[in-house]
Amino acid sequence: MATIADVVKKAKSNLPESHSEGDKSVTEKGLSSNQPASRTDAVALRSEKKGRVDDKLAKNDVVEDTRDELTEEIATSIEYTNSRVINVSNETLTENRVIAQNKEDPRSTPFHMLRAKVLQDLRKNDWSTIAISAPTPGAGKSLVTVNLAMSIAMEVNQTVLIVDMDLRQPSLHEYFSFEPEYGVQDYIQNDIELQDIMVNPGVERLSILPGRKRMLNSSEKLASPKIRALTEELKSRYKSRIVIYDLPPLLVSDDVMVFLPYVDCSLLVVESGVNTQEEIEASMKLAEVKPLLGTVLNKEVEYKNLYVY
Repeated sequence: MATIADVVKKAKSNLPESHSEGDKSVTEKGLSSNQPASRTDAVALRSEKKGRVDDKLAKNDVVEDTRDELTEEIATSIEYTNSRVINVSNETLTENRVIAQNKEDPRSTPFHMLRAKVLQDLRKNDWSTIAISAPTPGAGKSLVTVNLAMSIAMEVNQTVLIVDMDLRQPSLHEYFSFEPEYGVQDYIQNDIELQDIMVNPGVERLSILPGRKRMLNSSEKLASPKIRALTEELKSRYKSRIVIYDLPPLLVSDDVMVFLPYVDCSLLVVESGVNTQEEIEASMKLAEVKPLLGTVLNKEVEYKNLYVY
């Protein structure tokens, strides 16, 4: 599609070349190069060309406006024809501590602030995949994953997929109160199609690739060509999609170190009052294989004042 700059450039290239003060000839509309042109003819010619340029610019603006309208319409009216749809009530989500979708809940504010920071870094670097982990079990990494995804899904021009890559302790489905028919483990072991695994929880622009059962030899499976192919497919299939991987804790196995090369960046969830400085520093060191966007302090006992604006 030609841009406005392209149209202007092309139009300018079609204008008559500049002439010296003594040479008033033009080569448009049957006027010969050696035929003097009156001032009226020159003005009329410039006016005619300006009109053609304006027409082209106007048409280009219409095309751009139409494309923007179609993009917004598609983004706000997604139909999940292949994914299994499970309508989870807002009450159920709130009971499971999924609160990012409730803008009236002050507790959702930190997740929206986290979303702004994460999306800013992703867009600045042209990234689309992020892994979330923690130093040790119980830090709340999966809950942060779900709430961050819910917050991102609230943007009309952004879709998000959360993938349960904690193959030892899959738990993402529990926050939406459903039992998956298939999980990532079935994709790995039984060649189940992704569309048969993927679930939409009744939230627009959000999809889940859940886990289903414990897998003991998880690091070997994560290192397999099949997982590499999976991550590449999920990243390339939809350009507007952010993919968030919920990974195991960093200090309990080598799963995270095996998987991190497949993503663009990572985020570390730290349990306030539990994770020691040594654990945090060791985790950050292990995560250095890809850019670490930052740390999220979870389960903070002393809350700062939350202002509702």
